[in-house]
Amino acid sequence: MFLKKSFVLMLCMGLILAATGQTWAQSMDKRALDELKLMSDTITGAKTVQFQARSMVPIKTPDGVWINLYGTSQVVIQGPDKLFASIGGDFAERDLYFDGKTITTHSPAKNIYAVKSAPATIDAMIEEARQKDGKSFPYADILVSEPYTVMTEGLTGAIYVGQSTIRPLAVPGGVKTNHLAFSNKGVEWQVWIGIDDHLPRLVSATYLDDDGEPSYTVEFGDWKLNETVDASKFIFSNATKATQVEFRDPVVATGRE
Repeated sequence: MFLKKSFVLMLCMGLILAATGQTWAQSMDKRALDELKLMSDTITGAKTVQFQARSMVPIKTPDGVWINLYGTSQVVIQGPDKLFASIGGDFAERDLYFDGKTITTHSPAKNIYAVKSAPATIDAMIEEARQKDGKSFPYADILVSEPYTVMTEGLTGAIYVGQSTIRPLAVPGGVKTNHLAFSNKGVEWQVWIGIDDHLPRLVSATYLDDDGEPSYTVEFGDWKLNETVDASKFIFSNATKATQVEFRDPVVATGRE
């Protein structure tokens, strides 16, 4: 079924490009770029951002077989230097606190925590993780201060596919979205953006040249912008008297190992 849907989508996109006389690599649809920019501006213009994410993340087994693990996250962002993420699903349950000075990870199930000094911004923290370990959050491009700049770096193609209705389990009737498709060097990805709120609802990416991370899918929901968030949200209080252990990189806590 998935292959059939993918074939239909590729066929439709091929017809769109054939009608305009463009190839995928040459197509730069202004409407697609404008919708992506509006999404980025909506997120970065908010003082606080909260959302939930459900991810399908590829993991290679010791036998070399690719499997998908299901991950859940609840995320809170304030400004450029405050982040909280509660991560679960198939991955080890873990809470991550970032306050612009330190990163703390806490495992409620094992009642252990680890802490280390951190860069001053979310952008720098994510970049440090990429540089050191080649790892990233499945939704890292949403966390940075300028999503549009990151998402369009090395862009070779942009298409406005059309309108689509995403039907999350908790939203009766679904959410109407603008469906966009993009091509960057080494990656092809799609995003479904809410027509009314201009917020991402679904992102799907395929890496063409990366055997270590072939694809991922992230669904977003329960968006809350500009709601008051207590400063203590981003600071680990150790109310359960957890035992401190050696720090593991916070990105590993997302299951992208």
